[in-house]
Order: sequence, then structure tokens, then C-alpha cells
Amino acid sequence: MELPSSGLLAFVLFFLFLLANFPISISLGLAGVVAFAIYDLAPFQTLPMIFSGAISSFTLLAIPLFVVAGAMLSKTGVASRLITLAQVIVGELPGGLAITVVVAGAFLGALSGSNIAAIAALGFLIGAMHKVGYPIGFATATVAAGCTFGVVIPPSINLILYGVIANTSIPKLFAAGIGPGITLVGVLSIYIYLVAKHRRYPIVPVERSWPIFWRTLREASWGLLAPVIVLGGIYSGVFTATEAAAVMVVYVFLVDRFVYREMKWREYPYLMLESGITTGVVMLILAMASILSYVLMIDGTASLIRDWLVLVSGGSRVIMLLLVNFILVFAGMFLDPVSAIYLLVPLFLPAVQAVGVDTIHFGAIMTVNLSMAHITPPVGLALYLASQIAGIPFTTAARAAVPFVICEVIVLMLVTFIPIISLGFVYLIT
Repeated sequence: MELPSSGLLAFVLFFLFLLANFPISISLGLAGVVAFAIYDLAPFQTLPMIFSGAISSFTLLAIPLFVVAGAMLSKTGVASRLITLAQVIVGELPGGLAITVVVAGAFLGALSGSNIAAIAALGFLIGAMHKVGYPIGFATATVAAGCTFGVVIPPSINLILYGVIANTSIPKLFAAGIGPGITLVGVLSIYIYLVAKHRRYPIVPVERSWPIFWRTLREASWGLLAPVIVLGGIYSGVFTATEAAAVMVVYVFLVDRFVYREMKWREYPYLMLESGITTGVVMLILAMASILSYVLMIDGTASLIRDWLVLVSGGSRVIMLLLVNFILVFAGMFLDPVSAIYLLVPLFLPAVQAVGVDTIHFGAIMTVNLSMAHITPPVGLALYLASQIAGIPFTTAARAAVPFVICEVIVLMLVTFIPIISLGFVYLIT
């Protein structure tokens, strides 16, 4: 009996390992290694080179540095002061406390590039929202959705990873994430406002005045300055994206040491350990995914997928983008964004380029699409963490998250078919 292609076998094995409850990194690597061995694609001595080559990139050094910066933000006074500022800005609107979560999530996304850091910083607001009268499911879904901005608004780890794989400009990708991030904040805030007004959710009194606003702005200014320094340094050519990540770590450390003074010295070793574990998981996924990606490339599966997509779409850009978005949404239900980006960018990028889609624009589309992976079951990492904090079943949180997913799909369609949303800021810096 004739064996299937090595790429098809690798895909089938990958999903079988996932169903067997293997970790994603092991599923990726094991599927690739088994297919590699059965088809004898190359000498086994090449595996360590593939494995190490996937993560031996100067640009990828930004990932552990942003992870450290995000972990520090969740433990210093930066996050709490940004939340206070957001609450003063939003005021006593219907759904004001929930909108505060969204606005604060955007602030934190611009600082850390990590949804995990945002969850750690915003998790306490689930209890606060429920205490004043918001349904626990709605509160949980709001916090989970508010934590998706970290992978869209720059600096974003996912945009860095896409840039490395697609061999394109990281600063331009960062600029392409600004418009979609703002759009996402706006759409989610409008939805929360309308729902809160219709269901008459409680309005939390907020003491507001110009003196209070200026005081909270002054206290939060150290946090607000961080993205200005980092992105300003990148676009002015003072430092690269990787160096910007190092600047972020040093900046947050100095702000806490000399301004807020909230972290104790004994907390730093634990912080570095937690950051090391997170970084290790990400890098292991990248390295393991590189083996499966190699199998897909060497046996021609990537070219076949490109040709199939072009054939099915009939060369239509609209149909191509709808088809790719559908596949990405489905993939995001089972894969974390890091795995999905590493596996699917090499498969989809040639196809969308064939119908005239800009590489930077597609990076924004893919990043917005996969941001939903954090709140879509059965994986939904942000939703799972939020449900654990709230102490409710994951299924309850998943049901409450459906309207938020719909909102993000609307934003995805806007970003997909109105390129100026993502490319507008790119044109400003070029």
C-alpha cells in the first residue's frame, strides 16, 4: 500500500498526538520527527541544525526580553496606575468598569506585548466587576477579551515572530498593529456600552475632576512614556526592535526602583524564573514547529497548498482572504498563536501574495485573527486563565465570550478588507 505524502502524514500525526493530550510542542516535534524518519527525508544529523536554527535569531531575543518586561509590569505599580487612569477617563458611562478593562488592556498591551501579563494585571477586576453587580460570566469574558490586545498593539511578540518568518520589517509591522488595535478597542467598548445600557448594569461612581485627572495622569505618566520611548526609538532609528525590548526591561526596572518602589529585591529571582519558564515554552514550540515546517517544505506540501488556495479562490483576493481567515480561525481553536504563525505563515504567505495582498497587511490580518485564539475554545488560554481566576467552569466563560468573539470577527473583516486601517500608520512612517 502506498504511503501518503510526508506532509499529510505529519499533519495527521500532529492532530492524533493533540487528541492524545500531548503538549503542543511535543505534538509538533514528534509528528515531524516520525515523518522525517519514515520517509528518510535527510540525514538525522540535520535535525539538530533545524531545531537550533529556528531560534538562533537576534530578532527573536526580543521575545524573552518582552516576557520579562511584561512580568515586571504585572508586579510593579505601573499596571494599577494605568487602570486608575482608564477608570477616570471612562467615567460613569454605562458599562464604565468593563470599558475600563478594555482600555487598560490596550495600555498594557502597548507596554508588554503579552496577554499573560495583561491577565495577571487585570484578573482582580473580575471580582471587582462581579461585586458591584456584573454577571460573573460577563466579567470573566470581558477581562479575557481585554487581554487579547497584547498580541495586536505593538510591541507584539506575534508581530515579531511573523516578521522573522516572513522576512519583513518589524517596525512596519508594529505600525500596522496600531490601527487594528484602536479599532478593536472601539468596537469592544461600543458593544459593552450598548449591552450595559440595555441590561442596566450598575454604574460605578467615579470621582472625576480636572485636578483628579491630572494627578492620575501624572502618576501613570511613567507607564505611558514606555511605549513612546520604545516605539520612538525604533522609528527614529536609535535602536532595533530587539534593543527596544532590552530598553523596556531597564526602563520598567528603573521606574519601579526609583519612583514606585513596589517590588522587593527578593521577588526578582522568582520573576526571572517565571519568565524563563514562559520563554522556554515559546522557544520549544518554535524549535519543534520548525521540524514539522521543514517536512512540509521539503516534500512540496507548502507549494501544493499555495496552488490549491489559488485554484479554489479563482485568483480572487476577496475569496482568498475569506478562505485563509476561515482556516486561521479554525486553527486558532486548537493551536496557540505562536505555533499557528510558525506553521501557517510559510503555507499561506505565497498564496496571498499571488493575489496581490501586501505582506505587511497580511501580518496585521493574521495577528488580529489569531488574537481570537486566546478566547476561542477548546484551547482559549486567556479565557481559561480568566475562568480559573473567577472560579467558574470554562464552559460558562466560553458561552459569555461568544459576543466578544463576534465583535473581534467584525474587526477582523474591517482590517481584512479596508487595508488603510493597518497600513495607514505604515504610510506615516515611510
